[in-house]
Amino acid sequence: MAQPFEIPTQVAAGGGNPPINLNFKDILEKQNPEAAAKYKQQQEQQQKFTGMKEHFTKGVGFLDQERAAKAELSKAPADQRDAAKQKVADLGNQAVTEFQEAQKAAPEKDPNVHLFWARMGEAYDLAGRNDEAINAYQQAVAAKPDNASYYNNLGNVLGRTGKIEEAKAAYSKSAELDPPNAALAWRNFGISLYQAGRMTEAVEPLQKSASIDPKNAQTFYLLGACLVASADYKQVGDKMQVTLKPGTVEAYQKAIELDPNGPWGTQAKQGLEQVQQLTGGIDMKTGSTKKKKP
Repeated sequence: MAQPFEIPTQVAAGGGNPPINLNFKDILEKQNPEAAAKYKQQQEQQQKFTGMKEHFTKGVGFLDQERAAKAELSKAPADQRDAAKQKVADLGNQAVTEFQEAQKAAPEKDPNVHLFWARMGEAYDLAGRNDEAINAYQQAVAAKPDNASYYNNLGNVLGRTGKIEEAKAAYSKSAELDPPNAALAWRNFGISLYQAGRMTEAVEPLQKSASIDPKNAQTFYLLGACLVASADYKQVGDKMQVTLKPGTVEAYQKAIELDPNGPWGTQAKQGLEQVQQLTGGIDMKTGSTKKKKP
């Protein structure tokens, strides 16, 4: 049973006694040092949590601004691009600083440490700081190995930096962890290969993506373009005969069907026109492409 607080005081006859001011913190420290130490620890932890939350919230705010600045950068005129890039870099630095401060304030072995790393990874990623983004995403993966999105984001940066095999491993893990949404991981892997000029290799992951999500116009346009790049060429006399891979025309047609007036549908229409020219045969004497007669 807890001991009652005992405060000796003198009471004067006739009233007019002064008020009694009790400092419960001092009383607790004197009467129950262990409870006082525990209470102090709890207060310190609460202060740390409050500080962690404040820094994290500020970091998210800067990250949102950085994301918006990145979108503005893509539209900025040539004479404003340097200033726009610097704005993205500054906001990224501010975001990272806040997430690092939040991480410092977090309790040891905090279960949410992966969030700090993932957010830092995004801030670095937007700013084009690829090596630091890779490291941050790897730390997020290590802290939360069952999060598919972290592997996907890691794969994006690895692919962009030409580390294709490592990117493939990251995308594969993302797809394995989240099968219903694996189309995103396979599409991103296809894009990484496409951007690396490895278009023939991009066909397989794009086909996987299309089979999981048959309503994405970008996937079908890219698949059509990569199938065209994978076509077989054979010289017959003075002509170079082109044999398309199965599904080439269908991929372009699907992109047009899904996005008839959008960018992917428009590019797919252009791709179909090129296919029609190619399949007419390339005249090696003139270098021109002859169309087949209807």
